Amino acid sequence: MRRKSKSAFSYFGSKHKLSLPILKYMPPHHAWVDVFCGSAAMTLAKSPAPIEVINDINGEIVNFFNQLRKNPEKMYTMLNITPYSRQELNNARMKRNRSSIERARCFMISSMMSINGIFGDHKGGFSYSNSYSRRGMEARVSRWNNMPLRLQHVVERLKNVRLENQDARKLLKDFITRPATLAYLDPPYLAKRSKGYDFDQVDEAFHEELLDLACVAKCMIMISGYDNFLYKRYLKPEYGWRMIKIGTYTQGSNGKRMERTEYLWQNKYCVEALDSKVVPIVLTKNEIKMGKINPVRK
Repeated sequence: MRRKSKSAFSYFGSKHKLSLPILKYMPPHHAWVDVFCGSAAMTLAKSPAPIEVINDINGEIVNFFNQLRKNPEKMYTMLNITPYSRQELNNARMKRNRSSIERARCFMISSMMSINGIFGDHKGGFSYSNSYSRRGMEARVSRWNNMPLRLQHVVERLKNVRLENQDARKLLKDFITRPATLAYLDPPYLAKRSKGYDFDQVDEAFHEELLDLACVAKCMIMISGYDNFLYKRYLKPEYGWRMIKIGTYTQGSNGKRMERTEYLWQNKYCVEALDSKVVPIVLTKNEIKMGKINPVRK
């Protein structure tokens, strides 16, 4: 069963608004690998798989999810008593020696109190609204006050998920020979928009190495991105790739919406599994007996 769920926090490039359209193109699978998880919007939106892995190179994101799982009640309390204020955002961005849980609180402040969820040392202005109200209070304050409840759902959904902090290429190599795996790639884009990320992996060499792996993968691959020359060169229909256009929008700091077209690429194994509605692997009797549902196939 597929369902809608809010992302764990605001994040530049998050797929929260696009999660439902993308879910329509998700084939059956035994293992799910969210290679660039960010706010884990896609993982939170989809139904659980028997094996699930989320990964991000940003240590602050990984620390946040770790603290949320290890100390959920303390996190809820700390966020609940934190006021929504410009000073809190400024303090959270200061370089200080902090405990792991305080780092997680500051990360949440930087994400939720900055414009468009852009975080880092001095990225993104303070997000506020002089026009909109929600639940009898200023809209941004309402969203912040709802975070402890929102995070309870996140904790419940992610409790059986493995959390990794690896280079995306290294992680992907571990799964490309496993046909029952669906690997979802949403890398920082090859464009100036990528400046919103804390850990920019936007050079061509990185993307080329990632695409080289995707093109030889025996597992199912889905890639999100915007139209660009490099992806056009690698992900061609004659190589077995299907491209889907999804209309969306981004919101500037002035509040104006800008229309965008998101591209979703699927490799041939993903397309075949989606069309047949069958996980593309036949397990041996011994594998079934051992519970080995995501084996390697050469």
